[in-house]
Amino acid sequence: MVAPGDVSGQTMAVDGRLALGAPVAGALVGLLAGLHPSLRASRMEPVDALRS
Repeated sequence: MVAPGDVSGQTMAVDGRLALGAPVAGALVGLLAGLHPSLRASRMEPVDALRS
């Protein structure tokens, strides 16, 4: 993938795998970061969760 550069006329080359892999990796990290608290909360009694 080639994108226009700054005003000096240079162009940037971006690897397509990087352009697709970065959002996928970000989504994966977000899902894994939310998994631990949600699993812990699912094991709690609702009354105990409201107290804490």
